[in-house]
Amino acid sequence: MKKVKINVISLGCPKNLVDTEYILGSFNQQDIEFSSNPEDSDVIIINTCGFIDTAKEESINTILEACQYKKNSDKKVIVTGCLVQRYKEELEREIPEVDLFIDIPQQKDIPLKVGIGKSEKSERILATPRHLAYLKISEGCDHTCSFCAIPNIRGKHRSKPIETLVEEAKRLVDLGVKELNIVSQDTSYYGFDIYGKPMLFNLLKEIEKIEGIEWIRLYYLYPSTVDEDFFKFLADSKKVLKYIEMPIQHTEDTILRDMMRGYRKRKLYQILEWKEKYIPQMAIRSSVIVGYPTESEKEFESMLNFLQEAKFDWLGVFTYSHEEGTPAYQKHDDLIPQEEKIERFNTVLSIQEEFTEEKNLQTVGKIFDVIVDGFSEEWETLPIGRSYRNAYDIDGVVYVEATEPVKLGDIVKVKIKDVVDKYDVVGEVI
Repeated sequence: MKKVKINVISLGCPKNLVDTEYILGSFNQQDIEFSSNPEDSDVIIINTCGFIDTAKEESINTILEACQYKKNSDKKVIVTGCLVQRYKEELEREIPEVDLFIDIPQQKDIPLKVGIGKSEKSERILATPRHLAYLKISEGCDHTCSFCAIPNIRGKHRSKPIETLVEEAKRLVDLGVKELNIVSQDTSYYGFDIYGKPMLFNLLKEIEKIEGIEWIRLYYLYPSTVDEDFFKFLADSKKVLKYIEMPIQHTEDTILRDMMRGYRKRKLYQILEWKEKYIPQMAIRSSVIVGYPTESEKEFESMLNFLQEAKFDWLGVFTYSHEEGTPAYQKHDDLIPQEEKIERFNTVLSIQEEFTEEKNLQTVGKIFDVIVDGFSEEWETLPIGRSYRNAYDIDGVVYVEATEPVKLGDIVKVKIKDVVDKYDVVGEVI
């Protein structure tokens, strides 16, 4: 019996990628064959992002492109994810070429809906290199940030029990995973809903006990729930990397108040003080939004001054997206011209580029453990990896000069020699 060829496209964040991996695992593997080419596939499944304008545009373009492959064929196009959860009726009306729009809670039933056998176990099939994986510890968010549509899409915060997550982490180790990346909408809030108190430390302690897990990386920490004990814990941990991803979104109290972020600039300074006190070598990735409706030139300049003080290792910059259904959409008009938003965006990027290069230059001559993710496309024998300072697929990389062969997933000691194009570094195995 001929196997059904399936092409799966995952858009958006790592949390969405985890959902995609469960979709992959929901199929009876004996009935299907995965394909990287949508043109020669029988079924195209698109897991969309619907967070901000650019993500929505990418999702729509991907759907329309997939529909082009349907012409003169019986190919099926299935669309799911955040965009569907948010705009299902409009999508069904505007893009009738799509065979099925599937709500997020029904993703596990996609095989049945397209007439293909469903797996009995429905375990994840990793879409990352086999030595790393994302562990989604909760779903949804209880915060009501004025610019954010996530609570409307994903619902209230819902933590997974510690035992469930430990079992999932053990299964990932069986697949060869060494680096576990902890993700959620609000990682530092983990456990409040089911245990009545923060339980992130308890979860991390249990994961640390698992033989085979060597690196644990934390994403999506919310500043208001990061305290001094958090830094003390990380300073003592042997497996949790000295790296955090913590979006601040803005620095000025007037904007933070209107954004309904639940903290003020003083808390951001406090976090930087704790970092210097307990883990001065910690790498921090953050993100900011420019062009919020009430952001004045003065407030923008003040944010720049803070960023020049903080000198984050990595920084994502977003132009404000006026999202219907959010408090900011209901309260404000989107008055700042797009040209001004882009100018502010470029200004922040240009100064952050200097900070990132400066931080990378400080690593020259130092020795780091580096995990090998792959090999250069240009020089096939040149390994590419990351130290604790680099998150997979979003930060810079380490080019590794090795006299002996190294394999995917190896962790090797590398002495940094130089900086490449500001964001990447090169070093040699010692």
